[in-house]
Amino acid sequence: MKNLFKNLVKAVMCTVFILTTAIVCLGQSEPLGPLMSVTEFTIKPGHDLQFQEGVKAWKACYLAEKGEWTWRVWQRQQGEGNVYILASDMPNWAEMDKTDPVGSKCAALVTSMIDPHIEKATSHVTRLLPAVSNNTPTTDELITVGFYELNQTDGYKFLPAVRELTASLEKAEGSKRGYWYSWLTMSPDSPNYHVVTPYKNFAAMDVARDSVWEVYEKEHGKEKRDALQTQFRSSLKNVWTYQYKLNLDMSRPVK
Repeated sequence: MKNLFKNLVKAVMCTVFILTTAIVCLGQSEPLGPLMSVTEFTIKPGHDLQFQEGVKAWKACYLAEKGEWTWRVWQRQQGEGNVYILASDMPNWAEMDKTDPVGSKCAALVTSMIDPHIEKATSHVTRLLPAVSNNTPTTDELITVGFYELNQTDGYKFLPAVRELTASLEKAEGSKRGYWYSWLTMSPDSPNYHVVTPYKNFAAMDVARDSVWEVYEKEHGKEKRDALQTQFRSSLKNVWTYQYKLNLDMSRPVK
């Protein structure tokens, strides 16, 4: 698999983005999950169709040249501007040392058909946290993503609370609901963690089910729920949520 910095993003981006590194403390017994390289594209007003067609043309070229890289393109459903997310998994950092000669054969399409329609692009790297995540990859095409920025004083309380909540969910429902990621590179306004919750479609979001706090309270009681909720909230500086829909025509989830 070829990471997005080597294929598409390098050709698109004209500006060097300086990212700061956050050190994430995990228990020694917890396995490291795969990395995910992510680039957020804000599209110029009125250029959505041209951008889509450009990515599709690049994809057709890349597949015709028998490229090996896989990626997913998600379109954000709310918020300011027209935003797409280009995401690709990496087993480790060493993937970023590799080159992709196939991708370079299609670079001219990026310059002529994609780059002119992008207003700005920002990139970062995250890592899956397997110990608190669902262990079955999702194929759903709609996701809700909750972002969590921690405060400097009590941020260390966040992950222990997440561990307790997800353990309770797994005990009650047989599996964890979402996929948690830590941010390894970030800008000053980036979160520290995010969680992905998949849905089959928008109608699936109407299905009523207990909240994570209700599940936890049923197992541990209201007093422990209130204590853990206080701990969790005290760790946070900011929280926000978006929904994203997968664009399969622009993606290549599997080879």
